Amino acid sequence: MTSIEQEAPGVVIEDLGVSFGDTHVLKGVTLTIKHGEFFAFLGPSGSGKSTLLRAIAGFGPRPTGRILVQGHDITDLPPWKRDVGMVFQSYALWPHMTVRKNVAFGLEERKLTRNEIDERVEKALDMVGLLKLAGRRPSQLSGGQQQRIALARTIVIEPKVLLLDEPLSNLDANLRIQMRRDIRELQQKLQLTTIFVTHDQEEANTTSDQMAVLDQGVIQQVGPPMELYDNPVNLFVAKFLGTANIIKGTVIPNDGAPVFRTDRGMDIPLSRKHSNGSSIVFRPQNVDVCAAGAGGGEAHAKLLGKVVQVEFLGAIIRYGVDVNGDMVLVDHAHKKGESIFQAGDSVDLLIDRESILVLVA
Repeated sequence: MTSIEQEAPGVVIEDLGVSFGDTHVLKGVTLTIKHGEFFAFLGPSGSGKSTLLRAIAGFGPRPTGRILVQGHDITDLPPWKRDVGMVFQSYALWPHMTVRKNVAFGLEERKLTRNEIDERVEKALDMVGLLKLAGRRPSQLSGGQQQRIALARTIVIEPKVLLLDEPLSNLDANLRIQMRRDIRELQQKLQLTTIFVTHDQEEANTTSDQMAVLDQGVIQQVGPPMELYDNPVNLFVAKFLGTANIIKGTVIPNDGAPVFRTDRGMDIPLSRKHSNGSSIVFRPQNVDVCAAGAGGGEAHAKLLGKVVQVEFLGAIIRYGVDVNGDMVLVDHAHKKGESIFQAGDSVDLLIDRESILVLVA
């Protein structure tokens, strides 16, 4: 890799559009992914995230706009000339070939010497911890081992960009956790620009440096996972990235801090000046619950409500509290031996005013 390529962004997408007939799946997507970054495309089914990944790989209809990899325009190149490697959800291993032959296949197609093929295959299999299984066939491997082979087959060609299309969805929960850690560790070791498509927020949060949230073919927000979770730009991002309390109403200015007046006529004090918005948003973990009349303070917005739901989720107790007709969820840390509120109890909810966001749809 030249010094110019190292300085260039890993992937640049400029005003990208993809259509299937009259259906516009991607609409003017513009995005820059740094060299060596682990980047996630996150969104619900039909949001366009897999179409965007496949456009980078060179699959699907010719898009409008441009795609650059390390400064080189690859928009019109066929997939095999793009210097990108893709790991599919289905693994796509050759069932009649051994592990070694599966991993070597791409190198043989590139007409490398036998010595170089053997050396690179050994190194790739060692990286994924499966060198001892090189003589087996895919049917003799577990799902997690097959995923590692698919990964080895991709990194062995030394791509400039690694594309992962929901690679963990076929694995059980515990194996998914281990595999995402392994993939992240391998990516950091290789300093390989990696793009990961998933609809699983936890997978995106734990693996990626940056993420883009898509909906209906449009990028809604880009940034580090924690930033998007804490400061969503709209209601879609707030709702998609974890559980959120959303109450509709209007911001009412006054001499001090503004007040949010709900559609049901309840006033909730805000901590700072907010622009006009149609809803307030706050997370369940930013709400404390206590017996009615037992707490309060200037740092909190205090609401009186009645417990209507109680769920034990292991690490937390999740309360559903009716507040003047609006349901508010509260996550309270579970401690052994601690008494909990029951359905029908009157409680005060203390919302950290700094955590309240005013958003538009």
